[in-house]
Amino acid sequence: MKSWFLAAGLLLIPVVAGTEAITEATAEQTGSAASQALQQQLATMPRFYARFEQQVFDMQQQLVQQGEGELWLQQPGKFRYQMELPEPVLFVGDGETLWYYHELLEQVTIYDAKAELERTPFTLLMSNDASLWQQYQITQLDDGYRIQADDPASPVQYLQLHFTATGLTSMQVLDLNGQRSMFHFQPRPDAGSDFAADLFQFQPPADVDIDDQR
Repeated sequence: MKSWFLAAGLLLIPVVAGTEAITEATAEQTGSAASQALQQQLATMPRFYARFEQQVFDMQQQLVQQGEGELWLQQPGKFRYQMELPEPVLFVGDGETLWYYHELLEQVTIYDAKAELERTPFTLLMSNDASLWQQYQITQLDDGYRIQADDPASPVQYLQLHFTATGLTSMQVLDLNGQRSMFHFQPRPDAGSDFAADLFQFQPPADVDIDDQR
C-alpha cells in the first residue's frame, strides 16, 4: 500500500542534522512510564498543523528523494497529508475511510482506515485507545520518543518523534526495507481555525479511476 506513511517511507522526519544524531540519542526510560509520558505529550496537541520538508534515504544512507507539503492531524483518527513536491499526492483519513489520490495519474484508491493505520505506529499520534498502545514499545529519548511495534511484520520498524518548546518538530521512520524518511516540521499552533468541517473528507474528482479496496 502506498500509504502517506510509506510513500517516502512516506512522511517521516526530524529536526536533527542527520540520522546519526537521532540513532545515538540516549534512552532515558522505557515501558509504561515512557508510554504515559508520550500520551501526556500528545494530549497537549489534539490538533496539529505544520508545513514540512521531507528527505528519504536508502539503506546506504543515500538521499533518494526530497519533498515538501502540509500535514494536519486531529484526534481521534483524522489526518490530511498533502504532498506538493516532487509531485502532488493527497492522503486523507476521517477515522473510517482512507483516500489516496494521485493527481497526475488521475487515480483514487480507497482503504479501510482502521485496518491500514493500525498496522503502523502512526496510529498512536491520533488515538488514546489503550488496546492499541499496548501493541507498541515506547522508549523515551533525550528529546523525544521511539515507538516500535510488537508485531515483527509491521511495515515500520520504528517511528521517532522529536519535540521542542514549540511542539512536535520532527519525525523519523525506518521501514522494513531499510528506507529512512525524515521530516522537518514548521508547526503553527494557531491553525485551529483552518480545520474546516470537510478537511478530512474527500470527494474524488470527475473522470478519475477509483479503486475501492475496503
